[in-house]
Amino acid sequence: MASQDQFSSGSKDFGEVVAEEKEEDPKDEYVIIPPDGGYGWIVTAASFLCILISDGILFSFGLILSELERVFDEPVAKVAWIFSIVNGISLMSGPIASALSNRFSFRTIVLTGSMFGFIGLSTSALAQSVDSLFFTLGVLFGLSIGLIFTPIVVGVGFYFDKRRALATGITVCGSGAGTFVFAPIIYLLLETYAVRGTFLILSAIYLNCAVLGSLLVPLKPQRRKKVEEGVKLLDIDAVPIAIEKSPTFNGRKSDPKALEQGLSNSVKSVKATQTVSVVKEVKLTKWAYWSNIFKFSLFRSPTFVLICVSSFFQSIGWFVPFVYLAAHAVETGVPKEEASFLLSIVGICSMMGRLINGWLSDHPKVSVLLLNNVGLTASGLLIILCPFFISYELLVFYSVILGLALSCTAVTRPILLGELLGLENVNNAYGFMLVFYGVATLFGTPMAGLLYDTLGDYHGAFYLAGSSVLLSAFMCYPLGRINRWEKGRNARS
Repeated sequence: MASQDQFSSGSKDFGEVVAEEKEEDPKDEYVIIPPDGGYGWIVTAASFLCILISDGILFSFGLILSELERVFDEPVAKVAWIFSIVNGISLMSGPIASALSNRFSFRTIVLTGSMFGFIGLSTSALAQSVDSLFFTLGVLFGLSIGLIFTPIVVGVGFYFDKRRALATGITVCGSGAGTFVFAPIIYLLLETYAVRGTFLILSAIYLNCAVLGSLLVPLKPQRRKKVEEGVKLLDIDAVPIAIEKSPTFNGRKSDPKALEQGLSNSVKSVKATQTVSVVKEVKLTKWAYWSNIFKFSLFRSPTFVLICVSSFFQSIGWFVPFVYLAAHAVETGVPKEEASFLLSIVGICSMMGRLINGWLSDHPKVSVLLLNNVGLTASGLLIILCPFFISYELLVFYSVILGLALSCTAVTRPILLGELLGLENVNNAYGFMLVFYGVATLFGTPMAGLLYDTLGDYHGAFYLAGSSVLLSAFMCYPLGRINRWEKGRNARS
């Protein structure tokens, strides 16, 4: 059980806690010491339920979109933009959520996101056209999911050390469980209360995210000796410069104004100077301040850049099954109610897969990168093969295998970022990665809808989506070699 002094009693952020410490040691750093159990499991349970609600509604959106097509009599490609904007905004807001979480705490951002979601869903009940839904659902609801998902998934990892992968796996299981729970619920709500009543009821359910998010009590940073880990990303503009009163670098006296402008020569000289008597911190420029918060220096890492590009191609096709699987089943002659149950099967199998992958990722002999690559490859092949499953029995079998395959990357990506880039970079790296997911999602689902309007079936949509996911998998195969090369290069420099 975590002791009381590990948790801040008020709404203090990291900066305020550090400011209270009077004695400073240049060799010390302030870090979060995870309780690794106890209250961490309460946070995990709350995070699971929070993701269950937000992602459950999101991944059952295909049922709502089909109803909106009927109510507003709009083509599939236009209505698909609603889901695309929701998903795109939610993912692209990742860096904003990460930066705000660093500044205000995970709990505050989750509470804010819950209010945006409530407003977006409730006002959607008053919409008179699909165009207005682009804002109420696309922007407001999409932003709310981004403000909830990133702090929840990243935040739960700060409460664990040895069981971090398992806790992350349980948390992201909420996505699959939510799809299982909300697919039949939304179907019944649409049949009973129509689309406007459904939005009102979902908005009330969404407010529970605020209650659950309030349990993310900020951990109090504790001081310890610095430990170098992961890939060291040097940001010259944001590095505090250690100097003496009258230091001499390369035979010349240092110019404080030049240091304030961030001259790289001075930074290199400081690395060679081991003895310091007076420590001064250079005043940061506005660009350096924001660069330090968002950690733009991550893009200097070839490992991270490759992960982002792979994420872009993955996201082009990743959500197509969630949006069009039920519609494809209806086209093959499956009744609408049974077709909606396919999403529940995908969801529950995805939840089981995430638990399995979370447990496997914690095993010392299991490669998280290998799990990631196998999951992506299997997912791409399955999405391509979807049009060949034309009976309900085959589609049920297909949904089981697809759910298990899709579960891999949801668990492995946050863990993989920590292994390859260092735990201190996970929050910002995950946020930037979500931007690439979001940009691709903006075009992936509408492109699939356009192919349906052009070809008259969903075959082309699944072929395009699966090929894109498969390409993403192939990009990840050399990731381990590239990361080892990068760490070796940084060690020599």
